[in-house]
Amino acid sequence: MADLIPDLDEVRRLDREHVLHPITELRKQEKYGSNIFVGGHGVELTTADGRTLLDGFSGLFNINVGHGRTEIADAVAAQMAKLAYYPSFWDFGNEPATRLAQKIVGLLPSDRHLNHVLFHSGGSEANEANFKFARLYHAVRGKASKAKIVSRRWAFHGATRGAGTATGILAYHIFVEQDASHAYFATPYCYRCEFGKTYPDCGLACAHDLETVIEREGADTVAAVILEPVMGTGGMLVPPPDYYGPIQEICKRHDVLLILDEVVTGFGRTGKWFGMEHWGIKPDLVSFAKGISSGYLPLSASVVSDHVYETIRDQIPEGIPLMFGLTYNNHPTCCAAGLANLEIVEREGLVENAAVVGAYMLERLREAFGKSPIVGDIRGCGMLAAVEIVRDRTTKEPFPNVEDPHHIAAAAFQRGLIARALFQCVALAPPLISTRADIDRMVAVLQQVWPEAERHALG
Repeated sequence: MADLIPDLDEVRRLDREHVLHPITELRKQEKYGSNIFVGGHGVELTTADGRTLLDGFSGLFNINVGHGRTEIADAVAAQMAKLAYYPSFWDFGNEPATRLAQKIVGLLPSDRHLNHVLFHSGGSEANEANFKFARLYHAVRGKASKAKIVSRRWAFHGATRGAGTATGILAYHIFVEQDASHAYFATPYCYRCEFGKTYPDCGLACAHDLETVIEREGADTVAAVILEPVMGTGGMLVPPPDYYGPIQEICKRHDVLLILDEVVTGFGRTGKWFGMEHWGIKPDLVSFAKGISSGYLPLSASVVSDHVYETIRDQIPEGIPLMFGLTYNNHPTCCAAGLANLEIVEREGLVENAAVVGAYMLERLREAFGKSPIVGDIRGCGMLAAVEIVRDRTTKEPFPNVEDPHHIAAAAFQRGLIARALFQCVALAPPLISTRADIDRMVAVLQQVWPEAERHALG
């Protein structure tokens, strides 16, 4: 098939020479180059050499409404024709940011009292802003020493200084000094419990470990705890149904704010509008990104509860503004994309579809791979699912080489499916528009590669 980019060789050369790719080995990138994407429609992508691929991971968990939605492109073009950008510092504002903030507040459960929104460009920025809000909240109350952030091992919260430190995956800290004002506690990883216990007879030791860490660090030094409702990059880890009860009680008792990182789980990914709804979580601060615009333009949000906002507003000294601002906060064109995206999610019932088709995806994965000698656990929530591979199903011994899931993902790519290797797991997070037939196609590709995966892993 003819190249869809006439000078594809030149594009690939320039890419190798000048473009840095995240989470990519630099030497391999220079040697082998990139797969260049040129188009997409629905759950499918087209490469520059004419291949069609199923997008089994929604880009990076984020293309909720699928590819090629001209409604979003039209909304973006209309906004840019009027006002592409102007800052929102001082008393400057714009209509799309106002409308999108209203929309998000209206979608959130009213009893959470989350009514104040600041838009950014990405999830790392949203988390960084919420760290600042948490520290400021304590500082204006005369508790400036409460500055530490606590997160979980295997969490992912971003790649900037603070958010990157909150990321508890060790690989992200190679050669990079971490922020000292941080601490970690246990992960709700039931399949591999850090305490060697089994739910429900475990007493939720992973949740109560938070109190151990707060008391060790000193409650007078801890500003906030940040948690993903479902841990995405860390392996699609779904906590037990009663996990967040002790977490919230511990935070309240120690005057520690709860930041909920809904960057992955927000806007329908889990089969509810927000991950917090599965567990009745009432956060003080929330971070959104990814599904807020389905990746059509960079957009994220920090949402601040009434009591945090009012405390900062009322107790900050007169004449001192909120000393936080990024050039693209409340960007009008990005917010227009977000509005058009959420209109599609609502109109097409994609949250409900994620619940129904997501349950079907988990069922199909369990049917297809539940008896495989290299599969230890299959778990998920909505349009998030992971198949964890092991050397021994009885002992749960992992493979020493974490490249095994990467071999499976690479083989699936060659057969037309983009899945993702997450450490010991092969994971799917397809667009929320996916049908049962789309899931069947994705699982069928994995079934094609699985026998060879078993031979490779066990041989």
